[in-house]
Amino acid sequence: MVPESLPALDILTLAQEGKILRAERETPPDGVPVFVTRAGWDELLSHYGKGEPEEKVALTKLLPALEQISARLLAQAAEASEHHAKPAAQENAPKAPPSIFTLESDLFPSDPQTRLVLVRDRTHPVVCALLGTPAQLATLLPAQPHGGNPPADPSHPG
Repeated sequence: MVPESLPALDILTLAQEGKILRAERETPPDGVPVFVTRAGWDELLSHYGKGEPEEKVALTKLLPALEQISARLLAQAAEASEHHAKPAAQENAPKAPPSIFTLESDLFPSDPQTRLVLVRDRTHPVVCALLGTPAQLATLLPAQPHGGNPPADPSHPG
């Protein structure tokens, strides 16, 4: 079941338009597909490519690094979801599990925060994850009903 509380995006169109790219070589059968923003991919390629052919950099440097940080952030998401699924002892417990997860990392030179946002596809009942810096992801995520940015990441202070 796909939580309605997750932001809804047209993942297929974003991928076809090149605004997101796969951040993994394969999605495990029971896994969540992970995508990186085009801006994030371009930043990583520029920083880590150092004149090497793009395909070589992608296979030997970018995808392994993206898979590693995605696994860490997805584990954090699974833990938060598991914790949320337990009967809430608090009256003011959030109604929906968190969908934004952040780690301090040196992956993106432009920002020490690497963020993963769980989203749902508008047209198919599937959950996907988007990876990038907070600024890169803000360009893809729908505005909140009050017109602001997505809610702050509860797993990361500040």
